[in-house]
Amino acid sequence: MSGIFGIVRRDGSPLDVEQLEVLRTETAHWGRDGGGVSHDGVAGIGLALRLPGHGHAVKRLPLTGEDGCIFSAAGRLDNRDELAGALGIGIAEIATLGDGSLMHRAWLRWGQGCPARIFGDWAFATWNPRERTLFLARDHSGTTALYYHTNPNFFAFSSSRRALLKLNLPAVELDELYLAQVLISWFGYHGERTIHSQIRRVPPGYQLTVAPDRVQTSQYFHLENTPEIQLPRKDYVPAFREVFDRAVLARMRGEGMIGATLSGGLDSGSVVSTGAAFLKHQGQRLSAFTSVPRFETAAYTGLQFGDELPYARATAEMSENVDLVQVAAEGVCPIDAIREALRISMEPKHGAGNMFWLMELRRIAAKQGCQTLLTGSNGNQSISWSGHMVSQPVRVQILGLGWRRWLKAAIRRQTPQKIVHSRREYKIRQYGWRNSAIHPDFAARLDLSNQYLDSLDHYEKHAAQSPLFHRCSMGIDPGPSFQGASQAEMGAASGLEIRDPTADARLLAFCFSVPDRIFVDPQTGVDRWLIREAMKGRLPESVRMNRRVGLQAADLVPRLRNSATAVERALAEIEGGPAARYVSIPIMRKAWGQILTEDTPQAFLLAVAVLSRGIMAGLFVNGFGTEW
Repeated sequence: MSGIFGIVRRDGSPLDVEQLEVLRTETAHWGRDGGGVSHDGVAGIGLALRLPGHGHAVKRLPLTGEDGCIFSAAGRLDNRDELAGALGIGIAEIATLGDGSLMHRAWLRWGQGCPARIFGDWAFATWNPRERTLFLARDHSGTTALYYHTNPNFFAFSSSRRALLKLNLPAVELDELYLAQVLISWFGYHGERTIHSQIRRVPPGYQLTVAPDRVQTSQYFHLENTPEIQLPRKDYVPAFREVFDRAVLARMRGEGMIGATLSGGLDSGSVVSTGAAFLKHQGQRLSAFTSVPRFETAAYTGLQFGDELPYARATAEMSENVDLVQVAAEGVCPIDAIREALRISMEPKHGAGNMFWLMELRRIAAKQGCQTLLTGSNGNQSISWSGHMVSQPVRVQILGLGWRRWLKAAIRRQTPQKIVHSRREYKIRQYGWRNSAIHPDFAARLDLSNQYLDSLDHYEKHAAQSPLFHRCSMGIDPGPSFQGASQAEMGAASGLEIRDPTADARLLAFCFSVPDRIFVDPQTGVDRWLIREAMKGRLPESVRMNRRVGLQAADLVPRLRNSATAVERALAEIEGGPAARYVSIPIMRKAWGQILTEDTPQAFLLAVAVLSRGIMAGLFVNGFGTEW
């Protein structure tokens, strides 16, 4: 994935070319094949180029038209033929156009209506000197990162957040609420906010118009407004396969070695089996990378399973042309991986405990020669949506949940919201933020409990009325989602282009158009009916019908014990720095004591939610303003 960057002087003063060079230098790792810059004295736009190798000629960007307009784009288009037909481009000419040039043609034809018509993983920028406006847009829901800073004097943007911070922006502050939300697993920080108060993220499905007197943001992709399609139940399956296959095939376009992540579940398994089938017709093989534990996991998993290798191996063997690569991350210290992830993403992560295997998997994939890595990261809310039991007849709800869970859920739905609110408020007062490293004084200063409870009340008010709202709130809705940006950043640092077929905009729209009741089998109450039916003959039955959930980083507890020196060093760093005002060292040390001595699911929860996440947040705060 290439990267774009640029600066516009909103006050009309001369462009500082040195600032533009800073952006170019700090965005360069997004493009291993060079790039270019174009400016007119007031605005400058550039590209860090990664040649896609898709068999089409590439005209170097940025492009400067006769009218002085500058255009640059990064990414991959999935509907080239469709666009060519709509634009009246013939077969001979389309073969000469790279994706960026085709996006330029689409912009010239449709202007601000262009983003809604182009599909894939992309971002573009265009500067109109006559109107003194900059237009920025990001794909519907893909794997792309785009950040910006604005003030009355200038507007700067880049695929790299570090590039913007290197501009020495005045008084970049820590978004304390964002930090608190990460620590307590409250996903209210999705959207345009970043942990750097003066840096904004362009969310997927959004476009911006920047003028001297305004910065106007608008959303062009509204997944939550997808209308339902009514079909006989059996007809949803072939319709799904058609859209899903197209999404996978589109992300395999290009030259070079293709790899994929493979867990024991339905999402990555569906991507791998479908992708392998396409490659098999070409006599090629697919490398699949699976994280495997170094230590026994049974003591930590409860009802889940910690070793996904048997399921992954079954999927690989059924495909016949999949080379399974086991990623044990034997020499990787979880704390060192957290430090490295911070250097790349420049923000603490909810999944801090997963960094050791995620970083190692990408490193090995790149070392083995992969240029593209397929994932199924967005599958839970799209292709393998489980179905909301509220949308099912009572008989099916009982089948799926069992009597006890069904009765508990039914009582909960009938309980007045005021009572639910009061119970939660009491628990927070009584127990504080259990399973979080947040400092109690920090939480109190933000009045965090009331903000959190108000957010939950708002969510439940709408979720009770609409299963679709429930799905959107889980991070799949384009506007709030930042998963694609995170994947793109990590991929760029590894020299990989991360592509996620389960985030395909047209696939998402189809899945959201399927009535919620279809996702549950009315005969058995089994969830994820659509993907289970669609993968008949593609996935082994042990995977296709498995209802147990895998537990990522299931051996994190013994891994942390083996890295005790690094843990102690990190805790000492945090205790001696400004982070001690935000995360509680006593809470973290108490958790560390249990991790050292207990082999229980609770010890694993503490390792994930308190120690790892707390260390990542603490190290970030200590380095804020200096390292990131």
